[in-house]
Amino acid sequence: MRTPARTTTTALALAAAVAAASMTGGPASADAPDFTRTVIAEDAAGPAFTAVGDLVGDSRPELVSTSYGKLTMQGSAALPEPGSVTVYENDGRKRGGGVDRWTTRTVVEPSDGIIFPSEPTLADVDGDGDLDIIQPAGYFWDSGMGFSRGSITWWENRDKPRSVREVLALAKCPLNSRTLAALKACVAEKRDWKRHDIVTDSPFSYHDLQFVDFDGDGRKDIVTVGEQGFNPSDTTDDVVELQFFKGNGKGAFEPAVALADRGGSSPVVTDVDGDGDLDIASAQYFGVSPVVAGPPTGEASFVWFERVGSAKDGVTASDFVMHEISRGQGPSFSIHRAANLFGDGVDRWVGVNHTNTTTGNPGPPVFLRAKPDVFLLTPGADPRTPWAVAPLASSVDPGAEFTASPRPGQAAPGKTGFGDIDGDGDTDLAVSGDGAFRLFWIEQTSPGVFAQHVLPESEGWGQAGGAKITDLDRDGNSDLVFSSFENNKVGIWSHTP
Repeated sequence: MRTPARTTTTALALAAAVAAASMTGGPASADAPDFTRTVIAEDAAGPAFTAVGDLVGDSRPELVSTSYGKLTMQGSAALPEPGSVTVYENDGRKRGGGVDRWTTRTVVEPSDGIIFPSEPTLADVDGDGDLDIIQPAGYFWDSGMGFSRGSITWWENRDKPRSVREVLALAKCPLNSRTLAALKACVAEKRDWKRHDIVTDSPFSYHDLQFVDFDGDGRKDIVTVGEQGFNPSDTTDDVVELQFFKGNGKGAFEPAVALADRGGSSPVVTDVDGDGDLDIASAQYFGVSPVVAGPPTGEASFVWFERVGSAKDGVTASDFVMHEISRGQGPSFSIHRAANLFGDGVDRWVGVNHTNTTTGNPGPPVFLRAKPDVFLLTPGADPRTPWAVAPLASSVDPGAEFTASPRPGQAAPGKTGFGDIDGDGDTDLAVSGDGAFRLFWIEQTSPGVFAQHVLPESEGWGQAGGAKITDLDRDGNSDLVFSSFENNKVGIWSHTP
């Protein structure tokens, strides 16, 4: 999707010209619908990613959805205007009130100048007890056009005062307001989202991040990957940098420390090798050859960075060694550590590539390319050696294959979420087809056995973010959230048992 895939970003520039073609998808699953679709935003300006969390403290999740905004053409290049971030708050009853009534609050407006806001992270950055929003942003092609507009900002949640400082600030409003209108304006300003800059005017674009205590000092930091694209026709000139921002626990962060010149836009911080410290796993897109026949070339599809040094003298590049997890899956989208995936108490790894084997799509001959898929990645006794790789789904409904559009710039699959979709007690997957212009769910039919289906009424939902699985209205049933750049919609698929 809006990962900085070279081809996918090119598609954004062509989106307006080929909107009609984008609505053409493959056949839906033959299974009877088990879901009810609710569209909560019909005309969002380029919906990108959507996160889920309780921001207002009512025990129900809200949706935080980013929009890329408008793209204007300058010659053959697409230049994005500033985007926005919106909170959707459920306006129904707190339990079983449905998902069809939502109020919206704007967190980031175009006037804030945030270019291409991508995957938001919801976390208590300042330690006051509520969830704030950490917002990575940036347009991958800015460097090639001479711009430096990448950023990471965090937006302080001040909806309800939760600290002495916030209560005192709000208490000053009656003292400083001579009219009722002035009092209302003061209270609204104090409760509005407050912007904090971590990095701005960066040549790097940022798409996702991990907010975690990476150096073991008890205060959370940021681990992310910055990316720069230059010549769209050159697959070797991109710049990728794995970065660490040390946090002070109160919302301030030190400048980035470069840890490696590899990785992908959605790094995962976890103890990969079980030795008690934090490593980093990553899917890679840039530098990975789409050709999988013959001797391996280019970068590996999936890698991990082993921590071999101590954080006592600071975290630096010398503390990490990169190992290949697997190559041969082609350019890839993400890697996930899925807790207790088979229900046997064992965490397993799932990888998602991002490829296109559609005839007519630009690139090497189709028969040489990696097929788009979701994979089970299994480390051996020594995780430093290559892992075993196999497709996750053992069966696929007729017409439910990941078949991307032949339109230039499309690849599949994309964003992936984990949870119990059908209410049978095990873990399933929600998957964006991305360039396939449909949405999918992968059902765990028995421990370790998965079947792939198309979500009903998802034709045309291309370049979709979200893939979140949660119970939005506390009715006991799972809801799937997706936001689609391709059709400017945000929608919810509610499982109906």
